[in-house]
Amino acid sequence: MNADNIVNGYIDAHVHLVSAAGLADAIAAGVSFLRDAGTREGTGLALTHSEEPRVLSAGWALYPEGGYGSRFGVAIKTREDARGEVKRLKDAGAGIIKVMASGMVSLAERGVITPGGFDEEMLGLIVSEASANSLKVMAHANGGEAIIAACEAGAISIEHGFFMTEEALDWMKQRNVLWVPTVGALHRAAGLSSAPAGAKEIAAETIKAHLKMIGKAHKLGVRLGIGTDCTLPDPKYCEAYEAELEWFRRVGIPEHEVMMMASEAGKEMFEAM
Repeated sequence: MNADNIVNGYIDAHVHLVSAAGLADAIAAGVSFLRDAGTREGTGLALTHSEEPRVLSAGWALYPEGGYGSRFGVAIKTREDARGEVKRLKDAGAGIIKVMASGMVSLAERGVITPGGFDEEMLGLIVSEASANSLKVMAHANGGEAIIAACEAGAISIEHGFFMTEEALDWMKQRNVLWVPTVGALHRAAGLSSAPAGAKEIAAETIKAHLKMIGKAHKLGVRLGIGTDCTLPDPKYCEAYEAELEWFRRVGIPEHEVMMMASEAGKEMFEAM
């Protein structure tokens, strides 16, 4: 698909499509392009022929055996596993590869990232295999070390990026890596009835630091993209998308730039199709 042929419309650079009903939620929110970060079942692959919204799907994520990611994908143990899964995703119609470069933000302990994530060697191998199959890589990465490793390996985007560091931002700027901060995802997770005690306070502190780094990224010229991390269908999707835009406004990014991020920043992700 030629990115120059994309018509106007909002872009959500990070969702998880679990059924075709999610497409209607996107249309209702004014979202014309979805980047599906994958599900264990690979549901999004069957939706890549949708004309509206257009879907770029990772199918299912790749994660290290025993690490974080079982909700979203397939476990990888060996180099042969990695090569095989990249090829299987390519054959299944994936437009991008999703990898886990770290664990997730803990809502039970301040400043903690749960275990998980490929090491630098495996990240590099997966990016190399993806490239050999004409695919690019989006990386779930939290913490400066994991973010830098993903950038060094050749990922085109960092998903989430909580506990971002200035050094990691420099890497992203140098490598022209897109950052999809998914601020609202942590806010929503802390509000769930299943969240641990103190989750809202931990999330609020984490988000405050996250927003500060988003502001620094903007000033530095790091490319930013809008991603909700919503699982679709979701009856509150329209509200979640608008809330994600509002987080960017809260940082002090001018309205016209926020709108450009929402409508233009995703062109490169469709170049992978």
